[in-house]
Amino acid sequence: MTDTITAINKAIVQRLYKEVLVNWNMSLVEEFIAPHFISHDWPEGSPSGPEAFRTYYSTVIRSVLPDARYEVDDLIAEGNRVVVRWRLLGTHKGHFLDIVPTGRFITLEGIAIYRLENNKLAERWVVTNLHRLLEKVKDTSSANVKQH
Repeated sequence: MTDTITAINKAIVQRLYKEVLVNWNMSLVEEFIAPHFISHDWPEGSPSGPEAFRTYYSTVIRSVLPDARYEVDDLIAEGNRVVVRWRLLGTHKGHFLDIVPTGRFITLEGIAIYRLENNKLAERWVVTNLHRLLEKVKDTSSANVKQH
């Protein structure tokens, strides 16, 4: 029974990445995200649920990287937990924090742990190399400013 649950949960997360985070079919978000979904990497007090998920990816990720796509490097599951080691690839064309668009192709790497409940994602924890990427982008951005 546990192997079946694990396989189902793994398939759900695999479909989420393919259909929502690669093909960007945001109309499917409610199929994958629980009404009370929480992402522990979002700022404290952030909204939760499918609409918050949709808004985050539309306004944060896609506004900064319009050609963004996720690639899954590892997908590991046990019980109601699924771990994904991923890469987010795209061209930096939008403002992010205090960084102006650089036009450079970037890669953000991370690991996400999902907890599923009733065949939907209920919680997520994410660790990324964002700090290292930001330092690299800031250095490039500063160099571009100095050249002009």
